[in-house]
Amino acid sequence: MRELRNQAGGPSYATLAREAARLGSPYSETSLRNAASGRVRPSWDAVAAFVQACAAFARTHPQRAEEIARDWSLPVLLDLWAVRWREASASAGPEVPDEAPGPAAPRRDLPGNLPSALTGLVGRGQELAQGTGLLRTARLVTLTGVGGVGKTSLALRVAEEAAPWFPDGLWLVELAELTEQAMVGRAVAAVLGVQSNAGQEPLEAMAEALGGRRVLLVLDNCEHLLDATAAVTRSLLRAVPGLRVLATSRQPLDVTGERVLAIGPLPLPEETGADSAAVDLFVGRAQAVLPGFRLTAENRAAVVSVCRLLDGLPLALELAARRLRTLSVNDLLDRLDRRFLLLGSAGAERTAHPRHRTLSAVFDWSYELCSPAERAAWEQLSAAAGGVSLTDAEALCAGGSTGPDSAFEAIAGLVDKSLLRRVETQGRTRLHLLETVRLYGRERLASSGREHEARRRHQDRYLGLARRAEEEYATPRQAEWLVRLAEEHANLRLALTHVPAEDDTLFEGAYALWLYWVASGKVGEGVHWMRPLAERHPRPPRAEPAPSWCRAQWSIAFVLLLHGDRAAAERVLDRLEPVIGREGDEWAGIRAALHQLRGLSAMVRGDVEQIEKHSSTALRLDGHRPGMLTAQQALAQLGVAASIRGAREEARDFFRRALELSEACGEIWHRSYLRWTLAIECAETGRVEEATTLLWRSLDLKRRLGDRLGAATVSETLAGVLAQRGEPRVAALLLGAAHATWQVAGAPQLWGISHLVHSRARNIGRIQRMLGDGSYQKEYRQGERLGLVRVLAALADERS
Repeated sequence: MRELRNQAGGPSYATLAREAARLGSPYSETSLRNAASGRVRPSWDAVAAFVQACAAFARTHPQRAEEIARDWSLPVLLDLWAVRWREASASAGPEVPDEAPGPAAPRRDLPGNLPSALTGLVGRGQELAQGTGLLRTARLVTLTGVGGVGKTSLALRVAEEAAPWFPDGLWLVELAELTEQAMVGRAVAAVLGVQSNAGQEPLEAMAEALGGRRVLLVLDNCEHLLDATAAVTRSLLRAVPGLRVLATSRQPLDVTGERVLAIGPLPLPEETGADSAAVDLFVGRAQAVLPGFRLTAENRAAVVSVCRLLDGLPLALELAARRLRTLSVNDLLDRLDRRFLLLGSAGAERTAHPRHRTLSAVFDWSYELCSPAERAAWEQLSAAAGGVSLTDAEALCAGGSTGPDSAFEAIAGLVDKSLLRRVETQGRTRLHLLETVRLYGRERLASSGREHEARRRHQDRYLGLARRAEEEYATPRQAEWLVRLAEEHANLRLALTHVPAEDDTLFEGAYALWLYWVASGKVGEGVHWMRPLAERHPRPPRAEPAPSWCRAQWSIAFVLLLHGDRAAAERVLDRLEPVIGREGDEWAGIRAALHQLRGLSAMVRGDVEQIEKHSSTALRLDGHRPGMLTAQQALAQLGVAASIRGAREEARDFFRRALELSEACGEIWHRSYLRWTLAIECAETGRVEEATTLLWRSLDLKRRLGDRLGAATVSETLAGVLAQRGEPRVAALLLGAAHATWQVAGAPQLWGISHLVHSRARNIGRIQRMLGDGSYQKEYRQGERLGLVRVLAALADERS
């Protein structure tokens, strides 16, 4: 057994345990190690799990496996090891049960109607091993997955692999043509060649005919006849001990003892490559219609994009490849926004069932199998983008006559039918639609007349989440809500795209995202959405939404300022100022926020007098609304002004007062920046170790917030401190990593704040002198390649 493990490529016992669990045999790492130790006779199940896991690892890691392992056939391998197990057990005496299955006839000598494969199975090595393994231990295995994912092809290969275990035959029953539940039993009987006598039920006749035979029954396309298929399967399994059933369906049969193997699309290429099963399948099928076709440097990007847009769905890739008779790959790519028309009957497999012949037919069939509530949920969720949390999905789908419980049942039905994919993230459920499934749902939604209502419900939900996050801005839940918004980025973007003009929702939603654009490192994208809003609404459209309009304008000015467009930010503030000269606490809060932002603008250009003038005014104004920055921001700006003047003790006093306010309310965004500013003061006065501690504490908060640009800001200062400590190589590495973060943010390095930019230049000069320009450039480029997250993680590991 140890030699078998070596031939497989030397997987660790922990890896073998994971493989065994995936294949339906949950043996621990210790159990498998003990089985191969030679000290005790392992059970047959342990041996079979070990062999199965080795074969699965060799199949998925051929580059590590020895040549002999690359050609292993699992059934043959298990037969061989069953013989070895019996031989090793012979000395234990007759009391040892003969629990290992005996060798069976080769596949070619078996009765049955299983067809031979016409094409190879691409990219399904792991699923093939899993399915075969499950069939060894379970009497009913169901392969589930969305239409077009390749369940039938995989089932036929699993049956072929498992053939030696079923000496009495492998029988395929095609259910796609059947239209009535009552026809299932008769169809199975017909395939088995069983005829019932007068007064005898078909199930009784089949049970009598099969008797003690060891048979595999493959039931293909069960989804439209689930009740009858489940009933027939349950009855036959109870009556025929030697029978096993392998089913394919878009949802499970839900029969006791059923093991379900969910089949997903083929793996897609990594961001920077083209190696993947999806690409292999597309290229292989393209070569079948165009013998000269090959993957080249010129068409690689287009091929990868086609595979991505088609979600790695085998049927869609095969239909698309047939279109290369007429189109180039780039032409094909340009037309995939109309994929249901493009991948129609002209490129269909002529012998396929009509429901599986075109991409549209596949999803028409899925749609017909859905209940009215499930169809409505499919359409509503297609109006979203990216993943959707279960909570949000229920809220979106509940409306009108549909209550929360009905919405959940509809969502669960879509998951069961393989139309929604469930992913667990940090203990919570998120739901994903394949893009092709989403586009089909959107076409149905557009033709239903409910599109406007669905989009409005989506907007209300996600802009409502943004408003809720803004309300938690100065609370202990601040970080939690920033992370929540980051998860919903695609939906927030979509909500902003479709918000109606002159709607209070528009202004409140735009305002609520001011901190998110900065903390997420997407300042440039924030400006993309906010600038047109400022241009479309230079003044409040009506009296009622005027406060909301003012808050939105303030948010726009804030993002523009951090984007580096100070002139545009000042213009927005100039037109905001006349509107806010009204009485009332709400207006006082907006006036305070305006002065605060004027002070921040002055800080960017280093104008100490204006920093102090506007920041002091912001602190004096009553009714200061916490969400539009906070008092600690004004205090921090006054501290920066004092620091620029050289009044370091005064600066530290302002920073400490601001830090006390942040700690009192439990928020951490300001706290992370305040620790950074205190660290700068410490570094400037030679307290390097204290500065280092403060900077790492700040970075820990940045990590909790998901604040990428904040982490880059703090890292710039940490690089200078590391240089002071005599670590110039690490400092150069960190500067390069921080620079890479700024490059994609849509914001000038260090926000363009003049005294910080000058400080960075001094640090670079010092580090270059310490290292020499060649060594500095080498470390800097390495930092750019690694990225800030990896560099900081490595430094944190060294520090701990």
